[in-house]
Amino acid sequence: MSDPARDTDLLDEIRRVGACAGTDLDAVTLALSDGEMTFLARQLTKVATHIATRAGSSRGLPPPGTLPGAGTDRIDLSAQWTAIPIAGMFLRNTLTRWLWADVMVDADRAVHDLTKAFVAVIETRQLPYPTRMTLRLRAASATRLIVELHDSPENAHITTESGNLISPRIENISVRCGQHTNRGRTILWCELARPEYNRWI
Repeated sequence: MSDPARDTDLLDEIRRVGACAGTDLDAVTLALSDGEMTFLARQLTKVATHIATRAGSSRGLPPPGTLPGAGTDRIDLSAQWTAIPIAGMFLRNTLTRWLWADVMVDADRAVHDLTKAFVAVIETRQLPYPTRMTLRLRAASATRLIVELHDSPENAHITTESGNLISPRIENISVRCGQHTNRGRTILWCELARPEYNRWI
């Protein structure tokens, strides 16, 4: 449960550290061992990366960027029922290659629900031509996986009018999720945490 007073104090501390000049940091770190400096640098890097991934959240945008050197992959699929198991297979192969098996179960559920909701909306229109969707996976940090589903120009008008396509299950298993529409194009997305890093959430 969030404590407003504690949250305010923490935010003040983060701002104070962020405002420190290099000379101030040099002075206070003189008392630290090399091991402590390395440890603190690693922890503060995690904090900085985590804060950076919050950008745009108030507007429903997926987290920006990808962890340098980390995975990012995508697949273009036909927006029809047969694409759902293909999307799942792509996800499992990708996370196995990245050695991210610890988030596999939740990611599989998320990909299934996102693609199923998307295809269901498209199929109700019974279009006389096939349309596409793009599934994108990326590591926003060492602890977070972003799953995105993008529409295509041929079906953008349908997804824009579709209403909320984010399932209650996705809301439950994700750290954050959303459906963002801009200039007639829609992205469904969710952010998943790796279980062993829950203490950093």
